[in-house]
Amino acid sequence: MPSERTQIRTSVTPRGITVLAPAGELDFNSVPALETAVTATGRLPCAVVDFSRVTFIDSTGINALLRASHTLHAAGGWLRLSSIPDAPLRALKVVGLDQVIDMYPTLEAALRT
Repeated sequence: MPSERTQIRTSVTPRGITVLAPAGELDFNSVPALETAVTATGRLPCAVVDFSRVTFIDSTGINALLRASHTLHAAGGWLRLSSIPDAPLRALKVVGLDQVIDMYPTLEAALRT
């Protein structure tokens, strides 16, 4: 069954942190949009992915987050995840992504440094 089309809202905070807010599924079909959005960061090579509207993530979505994290770290920045619902959170923790990418309960907490 094909995934629903994932919409990704992008904004940049006054401090230059890119906030990505995908909705729907992060899978093979939506990963290119996510990767494009992550690499188009603001003034700082820093981004937060707000998962509050994500319903599902598969291995291609997880791998895209890992690649994005490595890219941003190489540029001196970081990637953080926030507001992750239970089902996607279980998938991220099963593969140990919470040991590699910082996760926060809210967007506001992720934006604090």
